[in-house]
Amino acid sequence: MQRLSAFCFLLFAAPAIAPAQNHGDCAKAMDICKKQVYHIDKTNGEGDDKRESDFVACFMNGENFGQAEENSTWIKFEIEKRGTLTFVITAHREEDDLDFVVYRLPANSDCKQKQIVRCMAAGDSEENARTSPCMGPTGLRDGEGDTSEDAGCADPGDNAWLAPLKVEKGEQYVILVSNVTSRGPGFSINFGGSAKLPCDTDPVKKPAAGKPKPKPNQPPVDVAGKPTPKPESIGGRDVVLKESMKVKTRTIKLKIWDSQVEDGDIVSVYLNDKKVIDNHYLRTKPQEFEIELPPGNEHYITVYAEDFGKAEPNTARLLISDGTREQTIDLVAERKKQQSVKIILE
Repeated sequence: MQRLSAFCFLLFAAPAIAPAQNHGDCAKAMDICKKQVYHIDKTNGEGDDKRESDFVACFMNGENFGQAEENSTWIKFEIEKRGTLTFVITAHREEDDLDFVVYRLPANSDCKQKQIVRCMAAGDSEENARTSPCMGPTGLRDGEGDTSEDAGCADPGDNAWLAPLKVEKGEQYVILVSNVTSRGPGFSINFGGSAKLPCDTDPVKKPAAGKPKPKPNQPPVDVAGKPTPKPESIGGRDVVLKESMKVKTRTIKLKIWDSQVEDGDIVSVYLNDKKVIDNHYLRTKPQEFEIELPPGNEHYITVYAEDFGKAEPNTARLLISDGTREQTIDLVAERKKQQSVKIILE
């Protein structure tokens, strides 16, 4: 099956609920003002204007010959602060093939003058849903360079991901999401990146404790070898230490995957209080990352749940390697707390 159309939905962010057909057209797009997870309960056909996404280039080699709308959901937003913008779209039904088109709108928000800036039509058959790189979660993520993927999954390097957007204050965008496979099941979309939308707020930072002044005729305290304190909380959720691991090098490799059932879990990984992996969809197949430990001989790796998928909590399995040995641990992330592993540099 090839990725090619779009769809209508029932979208709710927080408790707000809107009928699916209300957001099936660009002119009736769901306005959002905050980077967070939005859940769309179900998809149900296209909107009133069935020609507003005709002859879209990345869909031209697909079954619909350029028609990017079938079950259409449109989501609109304005940029408050320049930066990068990413998002992850995850189908509620694992076998569903989701496509999307990102348009930039003119200053007057006229949908007839929208311009394509990202186009994703890659896809595969339901039978290949668990193994194909062109199926599963899709969106814009760091590390990708493509701005468009044609229908199908025939070319080397094809996958379901495109490069992040580089956005400026005042720009307006609208995303068309398509469920090519089935009419009914919904999806979630989780926004990230350094850019800000109008309702985004900066995290509250605790005032930094003053550094003790060295006593006269004594050298300054060497903080490089001192242990880093465990974060008390991340995102308002308590951090609980599960166990410790020893490593021999500052450069470590971390593999992460879903230790139970692949059901739409999305996590971020923190090193101490800094996010080092952003909005990662947990698959049953491990994904590998390289992490450089900062100065200090003790550090904390914490898994933070961004989206709980179909069931809570999120359980991630981590394999940590320093090049000479591998160590595995399961970390659980819940709504009020998340687990952490202490990394001790020998």
